[in-house]
Amino acid sequence: MKSTIIQLLVIFAFALSSCNSEKKEKIKVNNIENTITIVNKSCFVKQKSLNKKDNDDFLYKYENETYEIKNNNEQAYDIVLNGKKYLSNLNLESANINFYYYKCENKKVFLIEGDDYYSSVFFVYIFENEDLYYLGDFDINQLNVEKSGVLKKDFKISFNNNEFIIDALVKDKLFKTFYLKQKKSIPQESQDSKLDLNGLWRLNCENSLTTFDISDKKGYLSLYSNNAIYINVDIIDIPNKKNEYYLRFKNTDSQKKYYKDDKNVIDDEISKTENIAKLILKDKTALLYWYGLHNVKTKKLDFVDDFIMLKENGGKNPIELTKCD
Repeated sequence: MKSTIIQLLVIFAFALSSCNSEKKEKIKVNNIENTITIVNKSCFVKQKSLNKKDNDDFLYKYENETYEIKNNNEQAYDIVLNGKKYLSNLNLESANINFYYYKCENKKVFLIEGDDYYSSVFFVYIFENEDLYYLGDFDINQLNVEKSGVLKKDFKISFNNNEFIIDALVKDKLFKTFYLKQKKSIPQESQDSKLDLNGLWRLNCENSLTTFDISDKKGYLSLYSNNAIYINVDIIDIPNKKNEYYLRFKNTDSQKKYYKDDKNVIDDEISKTENIAKLILKDKTALLYWYGLHNVKTKKLDFVDDFIMLKENGGKNPIELTKCD
């Protein structure tokens, strides 16, 4: 009888041990205790290559797909998916930007990370039927990064009706589960309504001294007549505005010193990030709203009223330009 009882106790202990091993495992990361409830495997898609462009755009390649985080204005980005631009107007003020691509349950999910070493903010998007939707954002903090180094992050994604569930893993252990319920549609840039910006724009097509020559978002612009100053400008899309652009000073193309007491441009003193004008296209005409060059040394605007096109236009702002053949 004793032998039988001992055998039964051994069997019961073994069954109890097996049962406990199947219970949800509890872990602690950064003093946060969570219960693992992950039921699906990671559906991360590994990228083949990653390039950072000179103009702060980020290009990602996944097999036969190409995705881009494209700078549209200072600290703002749009998302380009296989050549189609979606006007996300995403603010990324982080030191590093990373892109995570997941194919889960026949859905494409993108996580864009703004990494500031101690903490990261993740912006979540889903791509369905050629439409892009913003799902929300969440943070992951790593306050002890000096000791542990930057830990590997991964995400397991599932869906429950209109709720998106993201299990964030740090070093292969559950950090926190995030529940995202919003689904905001991101408009796609309409290529059909995009007017042709390239070409030669003037107040008077016969007057070659005052000209604005545009090619591939770069411009060559008459600035000042007395010392024959011409400048190069960058042309920046205005977020969510079709056929509207900001102009920013890039450098001086040429200038003469006919008159020593008259103005000249010192490139290092002119801001490259402030807008010097706004341009609105209307088919064969364009309205140029002139602001002036931002002098970072004097903290003032240069070449405001004496901008050559403004003077030729009788001081009227905006300046209506015509596209010349």
